[in-house]
Amino acid sequence: MKNYFCIPINYCLVFKVNFNMQSKIVFVILHYCAVQSTIDAVESIRKYSSTEIVIVDNASPDKSGFELLRKYSHAPNIYVILNQSNEGFARGNNIGYRYSRDKLHADFIVIINNDVLVIQPNFTQMIRSIYSANRFDILGPDIITPEGNHRNPHRYKTFSKKELNRIIRNRTIILLYLRLKHILGITSKILFLEKWDTKRSEKERNNIDRDHIQYDIVLQGSCLIFSPDFIRKETIAFYPETFMWMEEEILTFLCQQKGYTICYNPKIKVLHKEEISTKSTFSQNNKYYFFSQQLRKSASIMKKLIVQYEKKDSLLNDK
Repeated sequence: MKNYFCIPINYCLVFKVNFNMQSKIVFVILHYCAVQSTIDAVESIRKYSSTEIVIVDNASPDKSGFELLRKYSHAPNIYVILNQSNEGFARGNNIGYRYSRDKLHADFIVIINNDVLVIQPNFTQMIRSIYSANRFDILGPDIITPEGNHRNPHRYKTFSKKELNRIIRNRTIILLYLRLKHILGITSKILFLEKWDTKRSEKERNNIDRDHIQYDIVLQGSCLIFSPDFIRKETIAFYPETFMWMEEEILTFLCQQKGYTICYNPKIKVLHKEEISTKSTFSQNNKYYFFSQQLRKSASIMKKLIVQYEKKDSLLNDK
């Protein structure tokens, strides 16, 4: 029987199961409650590769992180991290990224949602091949849903301050609308604003070219591949101030400021079952409220970040 032990890293516990210095590509999976979905994601990777996998449990209230720890305690090259609190998307994934970078010395780090499945036998070889042919900092695959929809690229351009102001204003209106519905007890009867918001989002998605290689666009965050170029320069993957949503836009903005290369390549593909963790945690009404609340917060954070960079650029230009 192999022994595993725990190492404190800031506010989390790291359980080491096995170690293989030969692996250059490390997968990071952020887990929250949906244990079977996480197992499916892990097994889809193991089906085609013996690469290392880091599972980060975001303090799942159902204790399913411990279930994953028990399940993979004898599995080679799988590491389970149990966070002591729910750190959200950005900070939760950053914990797995840092462990992969600093402890496992990964050359490439693939951060995938726990509802994403690897479906290509040569997935890891494709990463190396694409990087060898055209260097990138971050690579995004073709993300396909079970219905055959495509989720990458996420957007052509990241948000401007004007667009962020619109998001903040619209989400404030939506939150007031949802509170009023709750007070009046009509949460399931009046859905016009939710339907409008869904149609607007779908229209934006359908206007994006997904058939060709593209650069410097906003990638969808359910599967991001970080190259040796990025890993060498950055100690974290995501800006850590958001809890959930808009991480991709902020990541793109920061990469643009630093001159990093973001690439979408449809030759590499994954299957995205979509929002398993949030669907298993919230009712539809609560999920929409939580989404609107967090999106408004993230938009405010990104707006503040843009202003900070504008002030920095202004100071440099004045010198």
